[in-house]
Amino acid sequence: MWALRFVAILLAIAFTTPSFGQSLALTMSKSFTPSSVQVGGTQTTTMTVTVTNPNSFTVTGIGFSDTYPAGLVPDLIGSYTCGPGFASFNGSGWAFSGVTLGPGASCSVPILMHATTVGSITNTTSSVTGTGVPTGGPASAALNVAAAPLVIVPTPALSPEVLLALAAMLSLLGAMRLRGSGYL
Repeated sequence: MWALRFVAILLAIAFTTPSFGQSLALTMSKSFTPSSVQVGGTQTTTMTVTVTNPNSFTVTGIGFSDTYPAGLVPDLIGSYTCGPGFASFNGSGWAFSGVTLGPGASCSVPILMHATTVGSITNTTSSVTGTGVPTGGPASAALNVAAAPLVIVPTPALSPEVLLALAAMLSLLGAMRLRGSGYL
């Protein structure tokens, strides 16, 4: 009799769907490529957020978001691979919900950005949640922003002959104006 109970318990354990004790949290990573740019929008960086399902089963209902810190401006949303689900983008950040990831799968959200302030800008995502798994994340990355170089435009040197010719033309123009004004 005890052997029959033991077999029933083993079968129940073998066919039970994963619970929080058996599942792993989804992982998130974030990066800026390149990680250093100059301020002002002439140099851009691609910020990429990647979510990975380390489990041996499909996770549904995945949700995560990102709010841009001051000094970081989005230029273009890249071709993101998180789906199906709902994606919302605006000038201050973005959010995904209802995403599904298969076993060992990952998805990414690339965004082309530029910086408006000098210094180190750190951007941190929300945590990532999913049905049947513990909360994971958040992910963080820093962008180093340098001041734009000062551009000095050299003034060409004028020869004495050219300066003399310019002075003569200005004198002639001045005399013509005075003649036309009735003073001469």
